[in-house]
Amino acid sequence: MEVVHVKKQNKWLALNDEIQIGELNYEIAEGTMTISHAEVDAHYRGHKIAEELVLSAINQARDGGLKVTPACSFAKTVFERFPEQQDLLS
Repeated sequence: MEVVHVKKQNKWLALNDEIQIGELNYEIAEGTMTISHAEVDAHYRGHKIAEELVLSAINQARDGGLKVTPACSFAKTVFERFPEQQDLLS
């Protein structure tokens, strides 16, 4: 599996042999990244793929000096699982 950033479309993709199996969408405004949606194909759930997508977006925000608003419930869950990332919460 590969996690790919599609910057022009404000998304992260999870690919399995070039087939999209997961997606995370975000928006950036006024120094804040809002993670609006994360989803993984039902067949691939339970393998921490969505978690990898969210963590990739969090790392992007950290590298860009952005705060993060987890608008989707799963992104909120990832912040709960990784308290060391909570300094980015807006």
